[in-house]
Parts: sequence; structure tokens; C-alpha cells
Amino acid sequence: MNELKTASQSIYVAVAWFTDKKLFDILCQKANEGIDVQLIVMDDDITRNCQISYKLLETHGGRLYLIDSGFTGVVMHNKFCIIDNNITITGSYNWSYKAQSNHENITITKDNLQLAEMFLSEFKRIKEQYHGKEPLKDLTVK
Repeated sequence: MNELKTASQSIYVAVAWFTDKKLFDILCQKANEGIDVQLIVMDDDITRNCQISYKLLETHGGRLYLIDSGFTGVVMHNKFCIIDNNITITGSYNWSYKAQSNHENITITKDNLQLAEMFLSEFKRIKEQYHGKEPLKDLTVK
């Protein structure tokens, strides 16, 4: 949670199930601040029946990409986040209330640009596979 709050440029999240409203509210806040926030999440009963109004992310300036498992029969089961192209968060932890009581793990890696780039490439691949090409914001140009 603290890493999300420190974001100054971008937050890219690909996670199968996201039901933790506190984490979602941080994403909305960061998007509202002008941070490039993009979320890829499964479009299934868990997502549709939780207490989060995912479209709020877009209202605040972020982007939401729903992955319909019925489209391919394959579950997007990733669980990672890249912050400012520098911090990588990954592990078995879904960003859900249920994960808080499970024996889940999470790894946070900072200043490993090669690792962050690998996950960023995977984020782009997933997004393009289900939603077509749409470039991420170019953070090198100010």
C-alpha cells in the first residue's frame, strides 16, 4: 500500500481478482492526481459482485481493462504491479479481501529496472491480447 502512495508517474496493475476497496481508492486518488494508472482484472462473478465500482477509476482519469475468461476460456491469473517503471510488486497475493486471510506471498523489488521492464512488457502483452494496441504514456518526455 505504501508503494502505491509513493507513485509519481505510473501504476500498472494486472491482477486476477481485485476486491480490496482501500487499494482501489488509492488507485483512484493517484489517477486523479494525473498519475497514469491502468488496471487489468478478470471480468467474472468475483469482480462483478464485489463492492467496487471499477468504472470510477476511469472517472478519475485511470484506465480499466476487463478480461473476459469466456472470450478465450483462459483465466488471466497474473498478480503484479509496476510503479514508476522502477518498483515491481508480485507474488501469489490477489488484491482481495480473501487474500488477506490466506497464506499468500508478495515480493517488492525496487531499483531493478530489468525486472520492471519484463513485467511492463507482460502488462503490454496482456493488454494488447485482449484490448488491442494502445500505448502506455511515454514517461521519458516531460
